[in-house]
Amino acid sequence: MIRSKWMTACVLAGLITAMSGAGAFSALAAGWTQEGSNWAYYDTDGSKHKGWIQTNDGYYYLDLSTGLMSIGWKQINNNWYYFKSNGIMATRWVQDNGKWYFMLDDGTMVKGWLRIGEDYFFLKGDGSMVTGWRDMDNAWYYFKENGTVVIGWKNIEGSWYYFGSDAKMMTGWQKIGNDYFYLNSDGKMLTGWLSDGTNKYYMDLNNGSMANSWKQIDNNWYYFNSAGHMQTGWLNLNGKYYYLDPSTGKMAVNQTLTIDGSSYTFDSNGVYTGSSNNNSPGGNSGGSTPGGSGGANNVINNSSPGSNSGSNSNAPGSSNSNPNFNAPGSSNSGSNSNAPGSSNSNPNSNYNSPGSSNSGTTSVGLQPGRTDGPH
Repeated sequence: MIRSKWMTACVLAGLITAMSGAGAFSALAAGWTQEGSNWAYYDTDGSKHKGWIQTNDGYYYLDLSTGLMSIGWKQINNNWYYFKSNGIMATRWVQDNGKWYFMLDDGTMVKGWLRIGEDYFFLKGDGSMVTGWRDMDNAWYYFKENGTVVIGWKNIEGSWYYFGSDAKMMTGWQKIGNDYFYLNSDGKMLTGWLSDGTNKYYMDLNNGSMANSWKQIDNNWYYFNSAGHMQTGWLNLNGKYYYLDPSTGKMAVNQTLTIDGSSYTFDSNGVYTGSSNNNSPGGNSGGSTPGGSGGANNVINNSSPGSNSGSNSNAPGSSNSNPNFNAPGSSNSGSNSNAPGSSNSNPNSNYNSPGSSNSGTTSVGLQPGRTDGPH
């Protein structure tokens, strides 16, 4: 009898110990467990969790094969995700190996155009953020160091460029604000003398704006009409006569010239002073206006600049349909809500972003259209 009770007690003790051990294993195994240099997550039934898991800290992903916690880049269902060193799924801006990436709130990596507030970014096929020049959509774009695309004027390595409201680099004649500018085929704003083979233009050395009235250049005065064409020959403004050298366009000043066989004197302001023998310049045919007897190049009989029949109100050399923006170096308030270059399929986010002069005549085609891009 005593021996039987003793054996029964031993059996019960073994069962209790076994049950206690199983309970202790379940309690110990549930949750995070470090395995080597990585981590795994065990469910309450003691099985290793695989796939997504959400905790109070955020989302984690356990590899479907090994069950180990994902760190770094992970492609899941054809989408790329980034997991921090602690395993938490990253959102918003991520920097990896010196490059920036953007992850939406669901963790998926963005490719293509991204709008954040009023700024636009472009993420390449590998998701990395673009900076500097980029050729795409048959146009050139420029992205600042922080990734935002440039709209309006931008000085790049000492040259001025202009980017439209769609962020595309502009070329050719552009009316910006109240002034005309000429942007070369590589996008660089040109200054100084230009020529289209027929007409000469002058672009201000400081801001690049086209001259369209009187302009003093190298201590000489010139006159340009509203189309920017340098004028030559006789000029009548407000009833005053001036003479512009037929070859150079320089205004005659403080001198007497023989023009078509007649003598004309011009004062310090370039105005023809008249003489006792003539009522008006060129009066050898009875008091006609300058050039009235032939031989003078241009006669402008209206007081408004460029009102001669050879001028027009369109952009110099071509028509202009571009929006108005401020001059180089000033702030630009012109933009639109569409994604630059194309429609934007990414949702709008409210996240923060990461981290000389030429005095010679230049002959240019004066036709819009990029040929070789920025360089």
